[in-house]
Parts: sequence; structure tokens; C-alpha cells
Amino acid sequence: MKHHISSSHNHRSDNPQAPCCPYPDEVLSGHELEAVIIAAAIKKANAPFDKSFFLGALAGLWVGLAGIAALTVAGGIPVDVRNEWPMLPKLCMGTFFTFALHFIVMFGGDLFTGSMMTLTIGVLNRAVPLRKVAVNFVAVYLGNWSGCLLTAYLLALRTRLFDAEPFHSYVSEFAIGKITGHSWGTLFLKAIPANTLVGMSVVLGASSREAAGRIMALYFPVLLFVISGWEHCVANMFFVSTSLMYGAPSTIARFWYNQSAAIVGNYIGGGLIIAGSLHALNHWVSIFSIFPGAPEFLVGSAAYASEVKREKTLDLESNEVTAEKGSETPSIVKGENMKEEDHTVVQVRTHDSEESEPSVCEGYRGF
Repeated sequence: MKHHISSSHNHRSDNPQAPCCPYPDEVLSGHELEAVIIAAAIKKANAPFDKSFFLGALAGLWVGLAGIAALTVAGGIPVDVRNEWPMLPKLCMGTFFTFALHFIVMFGGDLFTGSMMTLTIGVLNRAVPLRKVAVNFVAVYLGNWSGCLLTAYLLALRTRLFDAEPFHSYVSEFAIGKITGHSWGTLFLKAIPANTLVGMSVVLGASSREAAGRIMALYFPVLLFVISGWEHCVANMFFVSTSLMYGAPSTIARFWYNQSAAIVGNYIGGGLIIAGSLHALNHWVSIFSIFPGAPEFLVGSAAYASEVKREKTLDLESNEVTAEKGSETPSIVKGENMKEEDHTVVQVRTHDSEESEPSVCEGYRGF
């Protein structure tokens, strides 16, 4: 049987007499978008520990390579120009470091901060258990560390890229500005918008079905994050490690102080703000619906939203057993009992039939 992708407002009808939909086919939204991320969460949570570690190390490599390019461009600006135009190095850093996320998403790799957002959506939809989430977090975090450290040592230090001025001074100053002179609370607050923007970038990239649109969607939120100077725990793994290897006047203890605040703040941004908001957008239940006799203009469609949430939860729970028996890569299919005008309930299944079509999210390799 041929599987059909659930049609949201962006679906164009096959009927030539039907009116054209004003929204393009290239963009997923609503429950389709959430379902794609749920599918990625299931695949990520069920990956073995060693594969998750490998994907984390691969992502660390991409972060390191993009970080080297960013430090080279920003650090090549003369010191007097950097002092007079402090915005210029930030712009250069953001312009080139953003490509790390392109490599991770479009080639492959797991980013610890991306897992925060993706797996939280899976947990909110009861698609993945907390035990598997914890295992993935540990594997990917250690993998990110390994990839960043190896790239910093072998490709940034041993190649002596930043021995000469003005590169050397900038490498030290950039990292020292992150790990000294800030309270834990300040670092925590600066980490929240960092992963909010990274999570937004991942969600926008997942919503695009075309490579060009995905590249653009991934680029701009990360550019904003780097220019603003927010704290990102995985990016700091590379930049601070490189700085300490080049003799920056700080300690590893200060580095871990930064990491502890950045991890918590990054989870608030990606796991609660982005994942929580996306889930709330699709499953909102009004508080006014609990009050008997509440006016209709206050209640709105709360009862309908509650029914949608109940149906989707049952769909996900009923397919967990199927996901364990089938292949690891799920596909998004339309429920057989859905009406043509009902575009809200989306099921997640695995490819258990040779006639299944490729998943919407198969080309989206890393979150």
C-alpha cells in the first residue's frame, strides 16, 4: 500500500480543478513539522551508544573546522582595527562558524544541544523513554568533546595556525572573555538565547524540503547567536580548548565553570523554549475549558485541541511496538480514519513494507 504524507495547509491538491493552496509545498508546518522531529527523536534515541558517540565526534569535527575558519578570518583583523571596530570580528565569526551546523545537518552528526531540542519533543509526545534520552545525552556529549579536542589539538595547535600575531592574541582574548569575569548566573542567562537560536535553526531547517531553503534556514539564526556573543557549550568546547592550548591565562576549572552554566542554560533554550513552544502550538488546551459555563469566546476550540492531543498520543503509543520491530527510520503517514479537512493527527510508523515510500525526514541526517 502506498503511504501518503499527511497534507497540511502547504499541500497542493492533485485535482486540477481544485483551487491552488497559497502556501508552498516546500515548507512543512504544524503537526507535519513536529512529526518529522518526533521521527528523528525515535531514530536518535534507538541508536546504539557507540554510534551516538561516533556521530557526536563527527559533529565535533565540523564544529572545529568551522571554528578554525572563523578564528582565522576574525583573528586576521589587525589589533587596532579590532579595538576600534569590535563588531567586525563578531560579524566575521558568525559568518563562517555558521557552516558547522550545515555540515552536521546535511552530511551527518549529532550535536548535544540539538539533541536537547529533538529528544525533548520526543519525550513530550511520549515517543521516547527518558532512559534512552539520558544515554544519548551522555554519548553525544562525550563524542562532541572528543571531536572538538582532537580537532583543536591536531588541526589548530599542531599546525601552528595561530602562532603569529594578530591571530594569537585574538584566540586568547576570545576565549578569556567567555570564561573569566562572569558570574554563573550571567553565563546561564547568556546560554539560554544561544540554544534558542540554534534550536530555531534546526526547526526551520527541518521545515524545508529543498536544499537551498534548508541552507538559508540554518544560516541566519546561528549568525544571530554568534554575533550577539551568547554561550554555547559545544562551541566553547572548541574555542576555549584551543585558547588554553595556546597558553591563555586561565584554568580548566574556569572552563568547567562555564560549561556547567552553559549546559543548563542551553537546555532551557532548546529543550523548554523551542521544544516546549512547538509542542504547545500543536497541542494547546485552554485553561478556561476547566471552568464550567465559561463563555464560548474564552473557551474557543479547547475541547477540539484536547481531542487532537488525545488521538495523537494514542497514535504514538500504539506505534512504539511497531517501531521496535521495523527499521529504525520512521515515515510520516496519514491516518486511515482522517477526513480530508482534518490535517492535525499525524502518525509515526517505521518502514515495515517494501512498498513504503522514503520518509520526509530521511534526508535530514542530523539534528
